[in-house]
Amino acid sequence: MQPPRRQRLYVYELPADASLELVGDRAHYLRNVLRVKAGQTIIVFDARGSEALADVVRLTRHGALLQISRRLEPRAESPLEVHLIQAVAKSDAMDLIVQKATELGIARIRPVITEHSVVRLDAERAGRRLEHWQRIARSACEQSGRHYLPTIDLPCPLAEALADNVDSAPRFLLDPDADRSLAQRLAGTHLGVCLLLVGPEGGFSRQDLASAHRAGFEGSSLGPRILRVETAAITACALAQGQWGDLR
Repeated sequence: MQPPRRQRLYVYELPADASLELVGDRAHYLRNVLRVKAGQTIIVFDARGSEALADVVRLTRHGALLQISRRLEPRAESPLEVHLIQAVAKSDAMDLIVQKATELGIARIRPVITEHSVVRLDAERAGRRLEHWQRIARSACEQSGRHYLPTIDLPCPLAEALADNVDSAPRFLLDPDADRSLAQRLAGTHLGVCLLLVGPEGGFSRQDLASAHRAGFEGSSLGPRILRVETAAITACALAQGQWGDLR
């Protein structure tokens, strides 16, 4: 019988010495969400790939003291760097996209506002949503065993994201009316980096499609069915990782 998996906890910075003191949200998460007790051994990791076994020495209402016992060799990230440019969807759908894209090893998530976007965010709401998505990504890393957090950007207009040149990387636009599928396009080239552009619940406007095509995005379908936005994003990420990433 295999021993139970150790709990994993994201920390903002893994120190060079052997002790780690937690306060605030990380101590609260350790105590009230993971329900770890003093004397247990857990895994701690940060956003830069450092990971270690740590013994919980002390746990109180105000904080926790951990003793790092052994540094661990982190798993490699996917050889394919996927940038997901995702039109901001409604709360539950967007949360699911961020969670599953993180689990699938996506390197960057860039939320954008399109002409048909249902969700509109002012600067204050955009900042709150970004913090919320970052918490979801941290939790997804803890659950999935991933060591590096994806970069998640503040929401921006689609035009701003289209103007960002990522080393002339191949770029694909999800379009149910496209004459070639995403699987066919992925198979036709060797990728180290790729951009995936996924629209909102109502799809892209003609203007958005024209702008994306001018920016070099190739229309790509996901088969004969019309998928919900969250299903489409997750499927596209999985197809890319399955063709050139670490799901092969």
